[in-house]
Amino acid sequence: MAKKTSTNYFEKLEGEVQSNQSKVSLVLGALIVLVVGILVFNYFNKNKADLGPAQQTEVSQEEDVAPDKLPGKYTVKEGDTLFTIAEKYYSDGFQYSEIARANDLKNPDLLETGQIIEIPKLESQIAQVPETQATPQPSASAEPKQEQSLGTGGGDTTIWGPKIDGNTYTVTEGDWLSTIAARAYGDIMAFDRIVKENNISNPDLIEPGLVLKLPR
Repeated sequence: MAKKTSTNYFEKLEGEVQSNQSKVSLVLGALIVLVVGILVFNYFNKNKADLGPAQQTEVSQEEDVAPDKLPGKYTVKEGDTLFTIAEKYYSDGFQYSEIARANDLKNPDLLETGQIIEIPKLESQIAQVPETQATPQPSASAEPKQEQSLGTGGGDTTIWGPKIDGNTYTVTEGDWLSTIAARAYGDIMAFDRIVKENNISNPDLIEPGLVLKLPR
């Protein structure tokens, strides 16, 4: 009788040990799954963090249109002016008024780094398909434009300042060619007439004291 009782005890003990081992195995399995999940999460987060701001900008930044693929978009770089951009795309800086018009720029002398602008295709480029890139010829749209009223604050005053009625004008501090054109012709986009008349190489740079000829 004692032997049978002893056998039952060992069988019961063995069953409890196996049950405990199963529980331990389940706990260890859950821990392993949790650790693997954390490692995978950290791995993907690290790869995302390795993509620095410069790389992220490079991926998302829209590529500038090529001169032979116009029309298209261009992202303004530090030091850019409409004149230099027109020189890049048309080999003629004096065509900057076409870019200003296409983007409805109220002051073509003000550009911001990172600004995205439209680069139109000139009429002369549409009319001909040259075998090699050549200097575009002046288009009809580059001729003096019809004057546009900008509003007045009085008989001799525009919203840009006093009207300019003479054939010359002396540049003062704070003047821009576009505002001078607005005061002289009533059209800020007519500044190219002043540029051509005075052979100005960079319309963004005019010094106080410079005497400008104003064609009428």
